[in-house]
Amino acid sequence: MLERLKPRWVADMTGIEGVAGACRAAGRFALDTEADSLHSYFHKVCLIQVSAGGRHFLVDPLALGKEGLGPLLEVIADPGIPVYMHGADYDVRVLDRDFQSRIGGLVDSQIMAHLLGEPRTGLGVLLERELGVKQDKKYQRADWGRRPIPDQMLAYAAVDTAFLEALAGRLKKRLVALGRLGWVEEECRHLEQVRFHPPEVGASGFERLKGARTLKGAARDRAYSLYCWRDEMARRLDRPPFRVLGNRELLFLAENPAQTLGELERRPGVGPRFVRRWGREVLERLVRPGEAPARERTRASVQMTSDQRRAFKSLRQARDEVAERLHLEPGLMCPKALLEKIALGNAEPREAGDLEACGLEGWRLECLGEAFLEVMEKCRGDQPTPV
Repeated sequence: MLERLKPRWVADMTGIEGVAGACRAAGRFALDTEADSLHSYFHKVCLIQVSAGGRHFLVDPLALGKEGLGPLLEVIADPGIPVYMHGADYDVRVLDRDFQSRIGGLVDSQIMAHLLGEPRTGLGVLLERELGVKQDKKYQRADWGRRPIPDQMLAYAAVDTAFLEALAGRLKKRLVALGRLGWVEEECRHLEQVRFHPPEVGASGFERLKGARTLKGAARDRAYSLYCWRDEMARRLDRPPFRVLGNRELLFLAENPAQTLGELERRPGVGPRFVRRWGREVLERLVRPGEAPARERTRASVQMTSDQRRAFKSLRQARDEVAERLHLEPGLMCPKALLEKIALGNAEPREAGDLEACGLEGWRLECLGEAFLEVMEKCRGDQPTPV
């Protein structure tokens, strides 16, 4: 595959200007990114793949930096040049995070597949089915921050963009036949506006670990102390926290604390190497843990009156019927939070503008508006007349 695609490695200004020029000359291009989120604490974009006019480029942002990527970032932000991507939500966020870059003409083939009602929308599945291209999954969890990148990994990376335009072309024909191409354009414009927001890491972030919220008393204190120690080590070493101590092992130690280094070594997933490096520090936190902060309150359940609950259930049923008719996922048609907002509305929707004010817009309003208004009208008719 590498020999056929012949991707070009780009790590200097002359090369990046050539990539930008190829994109402008072609009038469209495909784009993807690879990051090191599974291999570092401080995540970063490590590779940018570009395919334009039958040529394929692998751009090294670690060598070029934000300023060196300038010509390419300008092309990416140009709304007049289509940018073919697949599942671009993460890419949009990391390009904003690392380079404050915007995507101007996004065409997302995964959004296309979702709006066609495809049950499986992964790139590998679609490439094989639509184009007969089998994508190797061997390097999905690879470390893209390593240098030099082996040839096999470069081949894998090039495939991610080499066929995106052709894939989008095939999906587009089906969307046009169904009259849904405008839906895709609407969703892509919304996705272009997404920005990166750092995750909120509160003092009780350890409770977001699966199973941690059931811990009480000293076990909860130990989990908190281990969580804080692990985060500190991960930052210092620039590696993901789970590569210091796994979540399952952390929670097991919190519930089954060791009293000696020998006991710690025999705990599942620990072992002698871990104990030699960090045993005394971990044992200190197990024997004398710090006090965990007060529990964070979970999002309160939406409180509804009996009439509002009836409206919500009727809206959900109407949504599900429309989704089934269109062969789309109900949650894609209208998420639960939006159904709740409509049912809880201070002013019960009586026309399309009222639904739009609640957040039901564009193609979703077009598909669901009439059914939702009928539901709300029926709910009003079912209410007892005040005496």
